[in-house]
Amino acid sequence: MKQIFNNKYVKSFKFISSHEFLYFSNKQIVPRKMFIEESYGDYYYCYIIYNSLNGEKLFAISFNSDEKEDDLNMLFWNEAGLIVIDTGRKLYFIDNQFDIKFNLEITTPLIGLCLTEEKDLLILEEASFKLLNSEGKVLKNEIFDLIIDFNIENNCLHVVTSEEDKTFKLT
Repeated sequence: MKQIFNNKYVKSFKFISSHEFLYFSNKQIVPRKMFIEESYGDYYYCYIIYNSLNGEKLFAISFNSDEKEDDLNMLFWNEAGLIVIDTGRKLYFIDNQFDIKFNLEITTPLIGLCLTEEKDLLILEEASFKLLNSEGKVLKNEIFDLIIDFNIENNCLHVVTSEEDKTFKLT
């Protein structure tokens, strides 16, 4: 099943050697390619983004990671004109010109990414959360014990840890 977002779909490719990755990457005819140089890990990932209607290759973003494919995230942040790539160690915010606008280090495993009603980005990790605006400014940054449970309702994040229950307004 293709999952289509903003008239695009993504195919992910994983390689265990640089030789395999380079061979594949060099064979790809894509208008724009980007390799995130400062990423590290034993696996090579290549995301190829296609036009959902005609299947045309639009661009490719590649990076290294130690994470399993199912644990990585990619988000199209339309309001900000950014693509957010999770490499397991950092989040990279890439603009339409394929420039890395900024990046953030992930300190604990990432639970997920969520755009709020205010069009800000919630970054939820196992022991913290950040709320960013579209320019990359950190609006909120909270650290707590490991999350046992959480939910988002009425533009509020409710977090339960072994020590406390807290609610944070996402505005």
